[in-house]
Amino acid sequence: MSWPMVKLGDIFEITSSKRVHQKDWREEGIPFYRAREIAVLSREGKVDNDLFIDEAMYEEYKAKFGAPEEGDILITAVGTLGLTYAVQKGERFYFKDASVIKLRKKIDVDISYIQYAIASPTVQRFIQNSSGATVGTYTISRARETEIPLPPLEEQKRIAAILDKADSVRRKRQQAIQLADDFLRSVFLDMFGDPVTNPKGWDIRPLEDCLEFLTSGSRGWAQYYSDQGSKFIRIQNVSKNRLLLEDMAYVNAPDGAESTRTRVQIGDVLLSITADLGRSAVVNDEIAGGHINQHLALLRVNQSKINSRFLSAYLSSDGGVKQFQMKNKSAVKAGLNFNDIRTLMIPIPPLNIQKKYENIYDNISIMNEHCLSSSNEIKNQIAVLSQKAFSGGL
Repeated sequence: MSWPMVKLGDIFEITSSKRVHQKDWREEGIPFYRAREIAVLSREGKVDNDLFIDEAMYEEYKAKFGAPEEGDILITAVGTLGLTYAVQKGERFYFKDASVIKLRKKIDVDISYIQYAIASPTVQRFIQNSSGATVGTYTISRARETEIPLPPLEEQKRIAAILDKADSVRRKRQQAIQLADDFLRSVFLDMFGDPVTNPKGWDIRPLEDCLEFLTSGSRGWAQYYSDQGSKFIRIQNVSKNRLLLEDMAYVNAPDGAESTRTRVQIGDVLLSITADLGRSAVVNDEIAGGHINQHLALLRVNQSKINSRFLSAYLSSDGGVKQFQMKNKSAVKAGLNFNDIRTLMIPIPPLNIQKKYENIYDNISIMNEHCLSSSNEIKNQIAVLSQKAFSGGL
């Protein structure tokens, strides 16, 4: 049995939000989420947010234009498209117009089932290949035309319950990875002290004293995108002291100086220089030889002066992020230039202590890789189950 295909526009009222200008962003208040925060919520169920609007604006916009409510589904509409988050009871936040689409149900449907349907390979292909839309954008009109299989409500609930069981195992693997990351941050603080106050009195030097090479990635490489070739490392592949390689792009890189300049080597430190400042990671053998895009900087360090893993951990720490925020003086568009990077002040503990931290990190990473591999395997199994369920074969 195959279930009827129904447009999302027939099931949901599909809208975005009232525009909030950057001048209205605050350092505290009601959380304000962009597509990147919704993406993190989708994957992890929580997010460390640093943007807010004040209570008065939230209440005004909620009264005039509506705000997310329990049971709404939010979909990322720029960057990484098609990730969903179901608003939970009691949550109060607002979100950025155009980059996030809001679905509010018009008929009784199971929200969990709808999320699985949107995440299915067939629907995701439709979302990613939004013909007629701007590249990298999923529009409201396109969302209204998106079709999903829609069985009766009780069958929706049954399918969602089966998929929830499988997904709960995957989430436990992700939680284990998060706990390992938290442990590594604790180890860093224990070994080196708070980077902001430097209680251990390490020597402080500008980063340029430790750099051998500094560059940023290439612009305008969309024409070189390919299904295979060299890995093309983007900002979504760099987390806080960790690589995220599930969503990897590829390019047939052109020959020449530009290609050579942006090619990464094992031990290079990658740093986000636009938008979400404070993301950093160390190049491993899996992505060595790949290229970075314009949102990342490549820091090639003198290993006799500083350890790459220590540097990446520092750049991701509160001390590193605080320096980024101070250097981003305009607060209009987040960004770092080469001088900002060179003049970052870095504590320099003895190399043997830095190396000890790297060894601990490597041991924890082995465990993380096992968890991630298991999580991805479960994710693939969920995709197979979903395909059967949505075709009436489960």
